[in-house]
Amino acid sequence: MYKVLIIDDEVLVRVGLKTTIDWEANGFTVVAEASNGEQGYEQYRKHMPDVIITDIKMPKKDGLWLVEEVRKADQHVKILVLTCYDDFAYARKALKIGADDYILKSEVEDEELVAVMQSIRKKIDVQNKAKHVKEKDLKSINDIKRSIFVDMIKSDFAIDTQLADRCSSIGFPLTGTRFAFASVSISSSHGISQDNPTSQTGNAVLNILLDQLAERTLDYIYVHQSSRYAMLLSAQTLKVTELNRMLHSVSHSAKQYFDCFLNVVYTDCFDDISKAAGIYRDFADKEQVLFYKGQDSCYISNTDSIRFSEPNIFQLKKEHNKKFIEAIGAESINGTKELVRQLGCWFEQNNVNPRLVKIFYSSLMGDVFSSYGLFLESNKIFSNHKDYHFQIENAESLQSIVNLLCDFTEKVIGEIKQMRYASSKVLINRALNFIQYHYDEKISLDDVAEKLHLSKHYLCNAFKKATGENMSLYINKLRIEKAKRLLLDSDGRVKEIFEEVGYSNQQYFSKVFKKITGMTVMEYKESMTAKK
Repeated sequence: MYKVLIIDDEVLVRVGLKTTIDWEANGFTVVAEASNGEQGYEQYRKHMPDVIITDIKMPKKDGLWLVEEVRKADQHVKILVLTCYDDFAYARKALKIGADDYILKSEVEDEELVAVMQSIRKKIDVQNKAKHVKEKDLKSINDIKRSIFVDMIKSDFAIDTQLADRCSSIGFPLTGTRFAFASVSISSSHGISQDNPTSQTGNAVLNILLDQLAERTLDYIYVHQSSRYAMLLSAQTLKVTELNRMLHSVSHSAKQYFDCFLNVVYTDCFDDISKAAGIYRDFADKEQVLFYKGQDSCYISNTDSIRFSEPNIFQLKKEHNKKFIEAIGAESINGTKELVRQLGCWFEQNNVNPRLVKIFYSSLMGDVFSSYGLFLESNKIFSNHKDYHFQIENAESLQSIVNLLCDFTEKVIGEIKQMRYASSKVLINRALNFIQYHYDEKISLDDVAEKLHLSKHYLCNAFKKATGENMSLYINKLRIEKAKRLLLDSDGRVKEIFEEVGYSNQQYFSKVFKKITGMTVMEYKESMTAKK
């Protein structure tokens, strides 16, 4: 069904038009109506009809104004104007400024209106078919362009006869013209990222760029490579200054209309296609600078201005890997994340070759697995650590590696904590059992640690974490509880009792007893006896 919008200031005319014919039987549906040109234009923008039927003389904005406004934005919608004999001059003017046909109000009868609408429908059918063919041809040409660029890369830009013929078939000149390579990435702080430049918004920005190239008669072939578009541009009068100006114009439009950022690297112009291989190798290395470009800024640069530093990776490992490994061992999530970010900032500030950055991070990841493999081997997330190396190797941006490392270290620390907690529970239970059976002996933290084959420092911290008390206090409380029962359940003397619960000194026993219970031994015994 093609959509129809009816505009007339007379209600009866609008009603008459809607009921004169069976619109749906003729392939149309009336989607909206309006009483003047201003309202009509709003309804046009809202519904984007295929056909507009409008009166000429109307209050506020008239039909002529409407035709002009619609034609500024849309050359395809069919416009049929309604007129009277007295207003025929207006009808001629409407045709001049873009109306497709007119019909006299006095002749709006079934057969007349049906004939006009059938004629309009045929025109729309032809128009849509031509549009479909054009879009199909354009898609086919773009597919060929991408295919040619891929083959050029594979052959190191050696242009053989077959490639030259394919370029000729799409009108891409290889002689009598100038060339330049460009690499384009499209990013945004929301909705579209370097990892997804082919989203709807990303495609819209790409189309702005391609339209600008066409407007300036720049021929191009291009290919989508991961998060970027690599292009070979061609034009007889291609100049770097004009290319730079055009890219900034596209960048401005991307920011203004889509809140996106364009990051572009391009080469100087060259005349001989046979030099493309060497120029492309240098270009492919220099375009890596986009590795550092984030999602909240625009970057447009000629490859001549790009220089990478190449620090000693082994020295960097020596300086940073140990600190990173120790931060994980200390179970400091914030600390490890801060180290990752600091390293990222250092790499960016020093414009380190991204190839070396990836080697460093991959090595760092390997050291983590070497140091904490025991904690990670049972977790499926870490079982195939080669996947992490693959992600680093194929990362298109520094930020994606930083995010990967931050996420990875948080998971590693979480796994270490879980494993240590589980093993600590077992160890503390063993410590408690040992104390339960040996409290009446002369035992200390050193004795328990030696029995369990643990460091005194680790056992002390783990015991306090699990029980909330240090071990010596726990042993003393256990001994005093046993002593309290003995004082009530036996007639034994104090000397016999303190020795039985593990104290060798009566004076020290009495001191500990009062500290824990708040009473002397005799005060406690007398108070308990009185309660009986």
